[in-house]
Amino acid sequence: MSLREELLAQEYDERTKPRGFVYFTDADGQVVAKTCRKCRELKQAENYHYKSDGFGQLGPYCKVCVSDRDREYYVTNRERVKRVKNAYYHRKRSKQLSLNLFRNSE
Repeated sequence: MSLREELLAQEYDERTKPRGFVYFTDADGQVVAKTCRKCRELKQAENYHYKSDGFGQLGPYCKVCVSDRDREYYVTNRERVKRVKNAYYHRKRSKQLSLNLFRNSE
């Protein structure tokens, strides 16, 4: 039995958004499952990241698609990502050391 059939059997409301994306809501109006914008698969709400301003407080893309996108970005921009992370580390480290110096002198 497919996820859609399971959700319909549990008497969740099936609705469609303007671009053809399907989502299911429970009696309280909370989104239980929705269609990913990239892979266009219907997935449970647990398969989406939390997003406060997203539809149903869920992100538009499933966790698998987000992971693939981030991995692809890292592969194509590896050196840039490393430079940015290294600069962030040194900036935070110097700030932490400066705070520790002031605490020791008091």
